[in-house]
Amino acid sequence: MEQELFEGLRERVAERADLLGSVGRALASVDTLAGLATHAVRNDWTRPELHDGEALAVEAGRHPVVEQTTEFVPNDIRMDADRRFLLVTGPNMSGKSTYMRQVALVTLLAQIGSFVPARSARIGLVDGIYTRVGALDELAQGRSTFMVEMQELSNILHSATEESLVILDEVGRGTATYDGISIAWAATEYLHNTVGAKTLFATHYHELTSLADHLERVANVHIAADERDGDVTFLRTVREGPTDRSYGVHVADLAGVPDPVVERSRDVLDRLREEKAIEARGSGGDGPVQAVFDLESGQFQRDVAAGDRTATTDAAGEDTDELREIHGEAAADVLDALSALDVSETPPVELLSQVQEWQQKLE
Repeated sequence: MEQELFEGLRERVAERADLLGSVGRALASVDTLAGLATHAVRNDWTRPELHDGEALAVEAGRHPVVEQTTEFVPNDIRMDADRRFLLVTGPNMSGKSTYMRQVALVTLLAQIGSFVPARSARIGLVDGIYTRVGALDELAQGRSTFMVEMQELSNILHSATEESLVILDEVGRGTATYDGISIAWAATEYLHNTVGAKTLFATHYHELTSLADHLERVANVHIAADERDGDVTFLRTVREGPTDRSYGVHVADLAGVPDPVVERSRDVLDRLREEKAIEARGSGGDGPVQAVFDLESGQFQRDVAAGDRTATTDAAGEDTDELREIHGEAAADVLDALSALDVSETPPVELLSQVQEWQQKLE
C-alpha cells in the first residue's frame, strides 16, 4: 500500500517537474532580490547608474562586508577613457587591498541589479572581473605561492579584454626584488598597451609609479598616512599621486615583533637608505663585521680594507686610461657620469635612456 502511494506521488511530481522547477527558480529570484533590497535599505545603499561606456565613477564607496564590522572610511574612484590604469601605493595594512576589492564588489553588485554601498555610482558594464589577490600555495600539486601567482597572472593576461576589470594585488612579491619589479613592470605595460582593461594594481614597488609619466592612461593614487614624532596613523583615505613609504617596520611593531628586532630594523633601514656600511652583528666575541649592501649585485659585501681600496683605486685608474685610449675622452665623461648616478633614485626608463646615450658617445 505504502509503495503504491509513493509511486503515485512520484509520478504526479514527475508530470509537473517543469512547473515545479520554474516555481523554485522564481522563488529563489524573489528571495535574492528581497534580501538585496532589505540589506540596501538597512545600510544606506544607493541605486547605481549603468551604462555602456568606459567611465567608472564611485563617490564615497564602501566595502559591503568590512563596513559591517568597523567604522569604515569611504573613498572615491574615477576611471575613464584617459585614466584606465591606477597604480595604488601606500603603507602596509593601510587599506590598499580593501579599496580595490570594494571597487570590484561595487561593480559586481551593480551588474547583478543590486543597489551599491556608495553615495553615488556611475558604472560601465564589464565582461568579466579578474583578480589576483592574496597568497596561497598548493603543495600537494607541487605549486609554490609564486607559481600560483604567476599562473593566475597568466590567465588574466590571456583572458581579460578591453571591457574587463582587473584587480592585481602586489604581483611579483613572491620572488627576488629585481625579478618581481621586472614582472610587475612588464605586466603593467602589457595590460596598458595590449589588453586595455580597466585595472587597479596595488604595489610596494615604488619604481612602478614612474610609469605614470610615460604611459598615457596610467595614474597614481595612494592611501594616506600621517607620521608624527615617529608614530604612524593610517588615514584610510585615497589621494592622488604616489607615495614612497611602506612603513613595514611600523607594522612589524604593531604585530608584536620583539623590540630589539624592531629597533635593529629601523637602524638597518636608515643605513640602507643612506647607502652606509651596515654592521652584521654576530654572537661571537670578534665584534661586528662591517658589510655594505651593493645595489648592483643585491648582496651584502664585506667592507674593503684600506690597502685593498688603494689597489682597487689604482686598478680603476689604469682601466680608465685604457678606455680613454680606445674611445677617447668620451670614456672619462661616461665614467664620471656613471659614478655620480644614484641607481636607487633613478627611474628605470630614465636609466635606460641614459645608458643608450652613453653607448652613442662611446661609438
